[in-house]
Amino acid sequence: MDETQPAHAQATAKSKVLVVSLEMPASQILDRIIAKQANVPLRTLAEGVKTEGELHRVARVITNLARTGLVIRDDLYDLASICATARAMAKSGGLQAVVVDYIQLVRHDMGKDSTREREVAEVSRGLRLLAMELKCVLFAITQLNESGKARESRAIGQDATAVLVVKVEDEEYREISIPIQRNGPCGVSTSMRFNGRTASFLHD
Repeated sequence: MDETQPAHAQATAKSKVLVVSLEMPASQILDRIIAKQANVPLRTLAEGVKTEGELHRVARVITNLARTGLVIRDDLYDLASICATARAMAKSGGLQAVVVDYIQLVRHDMGKDSTREREVAEVSRGLRLLAMELKCVLFAITQLNESGKARESRAIGQDATAVLVVKVEDEEYREISIPIQRNGPCGVSTSMRFNGRTASFLHD
């Protein structure tokens, strides 16, 4: 990571995965990845690693992450900059996946007469076209309303190849369901255990 730049990992020739975070800083996402991979509580990373075993595990994960093609950006606020960055990565070294967190926070200026619903719909469509253009997987996270539908635009569900819904069952378990899927069965679901200690999902 270039310390002279905002908190994000820089794209290089080996870049393969782009994470665009508008929900939290890149440093917090990295902490969650390290906590999961090293099996170390998030709180420990915030307060400081205390045991030699934890230190070795964290160091090993950090070393492995430096070798991957993971790029985390928390300074891309609009659809145009997301598309430009993804295209540059694809051209320089290939791009396997893009993650956008989350759709409703991505800006797309359409003029003063545009509605919020139309703006979100254009962002959704733009991300789908980007995935098709670059032939990569694109995960676009969205907020849901009280009825379980994507907020502010029905176009999000219509554009998606598959919709995965995460529902809180109780303090420990989450239900993962697929209500919409173009290339597979719809209505399937499973329960996964959520480990808040390391902010990770586990399958029993």
